[in-house]
Amino acid sequence: MVERVAYIDVHSHLPEYSDADIERILASIDVVIVSVGEDLESSIRSIEIAEKYKDRIYPCIGLHPWNVKSLREALDEAKRIVDLALSRNIKCLGEVGLDTKFVGETIELQREVFRIFLEAARDYKLFLNLHTAGTWEEVFNLLIRYDIVAANFHWYTGPLHLLKDIESAGYTISINPAVKIQAKHRNVVKAAPISIMLTESDSPYKYRSLELEPRLVADAVAEIAAIKSVEASEVKKLVYENFRKKVLSVIG
Repeated sequence: MVERVAYIDVHSHLPEYSDADIERILASIDVVIVSVGEDLESSIRSIEIAEKYKDRIYPCIGLHPWNVKSLREALDEAKRIVDLALSRNIKCLGEVGLDTKFVGETIELQREVFRIFLEAARDYKLFLNLHTAGTWEEVFNLLIRYDIVAANFHWYTGPLHLLKDIESAGYTISINPAVKIQAKHRNVVKAAPISIMLTESDSPYKYRSLELEPRLVADAVAEIAAIKSVEASEVKKLVYENFRKKVLSVIG
């Protein structure tokens, strides 16, 4: 019996899709998707979607740093999301993290909110699906400080020297289809070992000319293969194994 090797989309905003769109995506490609939340409402929606498509979609719930506006409200929402995760046995928190690139004006508020998710991940051995724009090293240092067991740096475009530390800590980075046109993302693929790579779509999102969606993770696999001079089928298999060992073992 040949073991199934699916494509992996470790970071997709499925709550932004209609039920019909999700059906279309799942019918078009054999892909396993981690559906991330951006706030309490979308987190609940991620859980509902995952319950309908077990073994194809896994829920990840969180509060996006872009949605941190008021400290009191954000702290309350973050705590409610953690309570939801614990009550529903959800093992993945995301999209969570820090951002000084796009919303640097709220960074101190973001740090207070992120601490709640770090503490929960530490105490309950949860997986973190991370947003780290401009804060890659700060977030990595926080993961180590809080003894986080499992985490993924989504759409990693950070310092190349940090890749060895990410590898040593047992964390992963995810490669987006934008690798076709984004030079700094291509440089990451050149420098990083495939053993720490996952693939993602960050869909639905438009990046330059790309309309990102889960089906495009196949393109990400093809680009990794071309850059690394490896067969695409081998990259697909390795990414699937990375997901199974480093993500599914925690959230499944």
